[in-house]
Amino acid sequence: MSLNAPEEASGDKGKWSLEGDAEIWRTFSAPNSDAQFCQAWLALLCRQLPGISAGVVLLESAEESTFLPIAVWPEVDRDLSFLGKTAERALLEARGVVHRPDDSADRHIHVAYPVEVSNKMVGAVVLEGEPSSDADVHALLRQLHWGIAWLHDLLNRRELILNEGKSERIGSVMEVFATALRRGELQKTLFDICNHIARQMQCARVSIGLAKDGLVRVAALSNAAWFEKNTGIIKLYRAAMEDVLDRSETVVYRVGDDAVAGSNNGMDSPYASLVQESAAQSILAIPLLVGAECVAILVLEKDTGDGFDEAEHAWVETLGGLLPAVIELKEKAERSYLARIKEDWRSLLERLFGPRYLVWKFSATLIVATVALLLLFHIDYRVTAKTAVEGKVQISAVAPFDGFIAASYARAGDMVVKNQVLCTLDDRDLKLEKQKWESEREQYLRKWREAVSKHSMTEVRILSAQIHQAEAQYDLVGDRLDHIQIKAPFDGVVISGDLSQLIGSPVETGKKLFEIAPLRSYRVVLQVDESEMRHIKIAQSGDLMISGIVGDPVPFHISKITPMATAKDGKNFFRVEASLDQQRENLRPGMEGIGKIEVGERQLWWVLTHTFIDWLRISMWSWMP
Repeated sequence: MSLNAPEEASGDKGKWSLEGDAEIWRTFSAPNSDAQFCQAWLALLCRQLPGISAGVVLLESAEESTFLPIAVWPEVDRDLSFLGKTAERALLEARGVVHRPDDSADRHIHVAYPVEVSNKMVGAVVLEGEPSSDADVHALLRQLHWGIAWLHDLLNRRELILNEGKSERIGSVMEVFATALRRGELQKTLFDICNHIARQMQCARVSIGLAKDGLVRVAALSNAAWFEKNTGIIKLYRAAMEDVLDRSETVVYRVGDDAVAGSNNGMDSPYASLVQESAAQSILAIPLLVGAECVAILVLEKDTGDGFDEAEHAWVETLGGLLPAVIELKEKAERSYLARIKEDWRSLLERLFGPRYLVWKFSATLIVATVALLLLFHIDYRVTAKTAVEGKVQISAVAPFDGFIAASYARAGDMVVKNQVLCTLDDRDLKLEKQKWESEREQYLRKWREAVSKHSMTEVRILSAQIHQAEAQYDLVGDRLDHIQIKAPFDGVVISGDLSQLIGSPVETGKKLFEIAPLRSYRVVLQVDESEMRHIKIAQSGDLMISGIVGDPVPFHISKITPMATAKDGKNFFRVEASLDQQRENLRPGMEGIGKIEVGERQLWWVLTHTFIDWLRISMWSWMP
């Protein structure tokens, strides 16, 4: 915090010391500046308060973010730095402060009161006075409190004027912004923006150039419906805009100045060449930035020598904060599909190979590693099919003749040995028929003897034939009696047949009563889906997992492929037969399970997607003309 006297106050030292109160009141009522008002106010205050020997008014400096003296009374050359601690304490505590120096030789008191506007400390008033009683000090603080209301009024009016200027500036900027937001093509919008800015700022000409990939294209000029892009003046505008693009900062140029703001000036600068061609007196060029990227350059020209003041600078800077986003959005909306794809691709490459975006890089690395694994890694592919175990040889025990079931001694699942009786047919009718034919044969023999005794050769021949017929029928019935018992043809297991509930029921000749399969001689029948049949070949191996023997797979190899499909559950399956490499004692015909046939190595990607790809090919083929 500095308490050195201001320059303006030093120039008025004689005025305040020689002239009377009338001159001070005239300055107080009609000041030319805030400094004069504060100086007059401080002089009137100190003259009215008894025992005051010195006073300082401190106000906040926006440029240096500190508090500087704007008014000093009475002697501006006097060093008043000793009042700094009291002022600093008042600002920190936000209240009136009375300080009595520790030095016994100094018998003055220091009184400070803060100036607060809109809940913000903007300054302080510090007075030096003669020592007095506590009542006089309180009265001094009250007078100071009431007097500071004039400073509050000054600062409030200054802030009001500032806010009114900001509001007016924002309103005019929003008009330009509304023009930019209107529906229409970017080119027409830029022409409207240039015309609006030229009217608002009273410029001779306003131009806008679009920047892309380090190049600038002059897009619009005020008071012009179109322009030739290759003329000399347009090239000069482009050169000036490219200079602004390289600097990425606002450039101010005035005819007769020795330097362009921010850079050395020369007769060969693009701004000097431009003003010579356009007859302008001052140029204000501002880059329109979206983040750190420049999307456009705005150039304003005036043909008067006044140039652009601070308010106009602020107006252009405010517009520069809103306009770039609209230009960028409209420019993106008018891109072609090819340009959009190109920009998206470039953005993707920047995310993958540029700085930052670690999540994108990690995700891309993970995807590449996954794709490489799917394409380069091979695994054994196995075709899965439902399976059933059958005997290699299956013989059916059938009824040898029409008859009735007399007894049953076996059922499905029973183990049987060769010639073991499975069931017996009723033989009562056969025995009666055998006796019938035996008696008829005896009758024909008796008649044959009588015919021989009578020497009737014709009758003898007839009776001989009848005797042979009766003997044949007798032998046939005897043979049937020999097959009255149905026996097992070999050692095996009964896989079907249960006559225990059919005792006394009639059976017809050839009816299957039992089905028998040999032990430890099985085959596997696999139901292979038609979509997987192209991978199946003879002699391929695989493993079988039986539902009743889980955890103990049985190896097998393909022995036969049946070229006949059967429909089941809405799908077509082919019957594939396989031989077991190992005969398990706990295997039984009729057991079911899942078989997996090894068809060779395939890409992991193919294993996971071939079913969907096959379906997609068929679907596309069906829709193709």
